Amino acid sequence: ADAQQAQEEVNAATKMQAVWRGKQARKETGGEACITVGLRMRPFVPHELKKGPCEACITISSNVVKVAPEAGLDEKEAKEGPWKFDKVMDSSNDKSAVFVDNAKCYDLMGRGMIDDVLAGFNTCLFCYGQTGTGKTTTIMGDEHNGPGILRRLLDDIFLEAERLRKEGAEVNVEMQMLEVYNEE
Repeated sequence: ADAQQAQEEVNAATKMQAVWRGKQARKETGGEACITVGLRMRPFVPHELKKGPCEACITISSNVVKVAPEAGLDEKEAKEGPWKFDKVMDSSNDKSAVFVDNAKCYDLMGRGMIDDVLAGFNTCLFCYGQTGTGKTTTIMGDEHNGPGILRRLLDDIFLEAERLRKEGAEVNVEMQMLEVYNEE
């Protein structure tokens, strides 16, 4: 009974520490919302580059994206911008002030989930876009870009879980993955 009570106390203390770290992280980020919306722009592919200088049609600054009418949008679509996001990540131009690779994308969009996960909260990483827009590279990674958000997130969660286990905490991780393709 004493061993079980001691284990429960360790688990409770560990959870309290994780909850505190999650709250501290939110304070440090100015109380960031529970939902963070990011836009990652992938590099232009060869058939897009053949159409001409695309870069001049898209302006990315801080957390705002503007698309110039010359980008081939109809008048209604062009008037809907600029678009504002919590995070804007430009992977199309490594000289951009907001350039991100997979590691930086993880730092901006995934790393903050760890304390919430370890505190027992559900989290969701959702990636949306048309076919060929870079979702798989962002989530899973590839040989050229390195591990994606999911692989980095899992690596860090399991490293932290192992550290907590060594401190005597009981840690269980459950995960579900779903891919919807062509509405199936």
